[in-house]
Formats: sequence, C-alpha cells, structure tokens
Amino acid sequence: MWLALYIPALPLQAFSHTLTESAPVVVFEREARRSHIVARNQKAARLGVRLHATLAEANALSDALVALPREPLRETALLERMAEATSALTPNVHIREHYGLLLDVSASLTMFGGAQAVQARAQTLSQAQHVRCHAVLAPTASGARWLSRGHRQLVVESNVGAWLDDLALDCTDFSSALNDELHALNLHNLAAVRRLPINELNKRFGTTLTHQLACAYGESSETLPFWQPLTTFHDKVEFLDLAREQSHWMSGVEALLLQLQTFLRSRAASTLAIEFCFCMGSLQRTRFALQSAHGTHLASDWLRLFNARIDRLPIAHEISSIDLCCERIEPMRFSDVDLFDRSREQEREWGTLTTLLRLRLGDNALHAPRSNANALPESQASQISQVAVSAPAKSSTRHVQAHASSVTRQDTSHRPIWLIHPPRPLTERELRALTSSIHLQQPERIQENWSHPEGHSSAQRDYYIAKTSDHRALWIFRERPHNDWFLQGVFA
Repeated sequence: MWLALYIPALPLQAFSHTLTESAPVVVFEREARRSHIVARNQKAARLGVRLHATLAEANALSDALVALPREPLRETALLERMAEATSALTPNVHIREHYGLLLDVSASLTMFGGAQAVQARAQTLSQAQHVRCHAVLAPTASGARWLSRGHRQLVVESNVGAWLDDLALDCTDFSSALNDELHALNLHNLAAVRRLPINELNKRFGTTLTHQLACAYGESSETLPFWQPLTTFHDKVEFLDLAREQSHWMSGVEALLLQLQTFLRSRAASTLAIEFCFCMGSLQRTRFALQSAHGTHLASDWLRLFNARIDRLPIAHEISSIDLCCERIEPMRFSDVDLFDRSREQEREWGTLTTLLRLRLGDNALHAPRSNANALPESQASQISQVAVSAPAKSSTRHVQAHASSVTRQDTSHRPIWLIHPPRPLTERELRALTSSIHLQQPERIQENWSHPEGHSSAQRDYYIAKTSDHRALWIFRERPHNDWFLQGVFA
C-alpha cells in the first residue's frame, strides 16, 4: 500500500502561511521574457486570477495583489521537512518534486491500526508542519499519486482501476502537450484512453504513455528511490601531473565547490564549515579550513572566502590531489517573508562582510562594536596595560610612573597608541618644558556634554602634540575653563 501526500499550490505553501492567508498572493515564475502565475491563494482566486496567466494580467485585476517570485529551494526545504516528519510512519519515503511525498506503508498498517489510522496520522503530521495536503492510500504508487490530485482523502484497498477509470487526464503525470493531443481526440479520462488498442497508442504517442498506465493500474512494477537523512559530503580531484602553481590546481577547487553546491541544493541544505586537504602524494598534506558567518550552499560564496584566505596562507608545496570534506550539514532555515522589514538581510550582509575581512586580515584584526560611557578618550579603551612614561623635566634622570589603563589604536596619525587613565596633571615646570614644542598644526577639540548626569559640568578639552627633550611625542590637553593641563597619552 502506498500513501500519497499531495501538497496543492506547493510554490505558495513554501512561503509563510500567515502571509499567504492575510492578502491576495500569487507566486510567479519567469520563463524567457514571460512571467506566468504558478500558484495562488483563495483571495487571489476570488479576484479572478487564473493559473498560467501572465503577471501583468494578474496585477491588472487588483492593486492589493502581492506577487512573490518562485523559490525552488523553499519548496525543496518544505519537502525535506515533511519527509523527516512522516518518516515516523515508515522509513520508505519518496520525495516527488513539484508534488509531495509517496510513502510505502505496507509494513506499517498493522502497527498503526489500519489504513484509516495511518491516513489520520499523516494528516496530523502535516498540520503540525502548517502544510495542507491530500492523503490517499492505494495499492500502486502512480495510482495513489494520480488519485490524490482529485481526492482530498481516499482509501482504496483493492480494485484501484475502477477509481482510476473516471479520473481526468489533468490529474496524471502526462505532459501538457500530450494532454492537449488526447483532448483533441475527445479523450478526457483514463477509461477512454485504455479502450484504445495498445499498439495504436504506442505508434502514435510512444511507449511512455502505456508504461505509465500499466504502473498506475498495477500491471507493471515501479521502483522509486527512497529519501535518506542528511549525510556528510566528501569528494576529491586528482591531477595527472604535480600542480606547481595556484593557476594549475584552482580549477580543481572550483569543480569541488560546484559539486558541493549541487549536493546541498538537492537537499535544501547548507553548511557553516568546509575543509580542503591539499596532498602531495603521501609525503605532505595541508589542511585548509573555511568557516562562514551563516549557512550557505553557493559555490561563489565559498570561493570568495577561499580566495581571501589563500592570499594570507598560500599552499607552499606541489599538489597531486585535493579533498573536500563537509561534515556539518544542516537544513536551510528560511525566515518568514516580510515586505517591509529588511533588517535580517542587512545582518546577513554584515555577517558576510566581517567573515571575509577576518579571513583576509586575520582573526585579531576585527573587534566587536561597543558603546562608550562618553566621548572622552579614556572611556574608549579596550585593553589594560601598565606603562612607564618618562615625564618631561629639565633632568633626563627624573621619571614618573604613569598608569595607563588602556591601549587603543586609532585610525588618524595624531592619536596616540598608549592612553593614560586617569589623565595626569602637568606641573608648571613640565608645562614650561613642553610649551616651545607644542604643534599647533593639528589641534583637536573634544567637547562632551551629553552623557554627564545632571549637576555635572560639561567637559571641553583642547588637545596638542608636544615633544620632550629626549624626543618623545606626548598627547596633552588643556581643560577649559580652568586652563589646567594634563598628560593624556604617549605616541609609539
């Protein structure tokens, strides 16, 4: 016995069910220069939107129509989730693209209490996935599949031919061109087609038509590949001669990434990490691991990360083979469609950019963003350090220990590397020694008056660069309105 789970309007149900129920929605697919409707919801149907109509015709019927492009990966992901859920009924699950699932439940009927109980259990599992589907049990796989397009719930334990005879040709797997030819001969159901001689059908339409009919009516056997859970990916390419330069073996990397993309796309899966192994026979191996900020399946994304990493860590030996292994495979997670909020897309773009920069510049080159207590330099510290700063004085043997609580790198050339917190007051003698060396070409004013609690005066500082007698560059500032001078930092 075969259980057929047909998902009507699969391209539409692959999207968020809340969106498809809140507005008239259509899903369109572009072929050549024409966009036609492949799925619609009830609200769009009430407006007069027809299947296979052009997108322009559908938009002319209503201004409130929401048109979504078809996403085959969403459909594959939905079928994968359904296969995983219904595998509780039987391990023999077959995924049919653009249709739904076929389950061989012959060995499960006794366990679950009969055909009716299995059908009810399948409907419950579908509802848990927010999927509306038809459930039909029949002795043959093709017969159950065809009947499910015309019946929402049906159990046929014997004599499946009697139910198939009255079935319209549009419910079969025949091509649209073949259906048009049969309709032109005034043939509109399967019984009318089967009344014709088989030899004449084979001469006119080929053996495919009669073979499909024989499988559906149980006159011929049918073999289907069964679904399996996600597994790891491993593949390799070998070179006849040793590849000495990157331009010689780069084509092997691209070929492996394309094979990985095909594998992941067929399962609607993605991965966060892959690993290459560059081998020179059995003498030398170099492992080359890549990680992405988010799960991806596209070969172009992995190739971009690979190029960024190979610039920093080139392969230093000749290559005879390349292995690609991917063990962390997970199903794709599609977010609900939001027509107004694009924050998730922006987060994904920023994640991709930071991953690319980390591979190109190194793991320690990027720091997470943080908020400062205020705009003063000592609040922007990120590392703790203790620094001995030579204080400016007439005698070079006089030193003052200044505690620097943080170290930070600045983008501008007139910002010091070492910051002293809290800023150390300068004595009059130290100030006189620095007055003649103050650089007035690049003064900087920092005024902070927004983050202080009420009752505290605002801070206004004028920063300058000064030099000591031993040619050290210091970062000093004058705090207004009292005109007190402080030492803030030391340049490297």
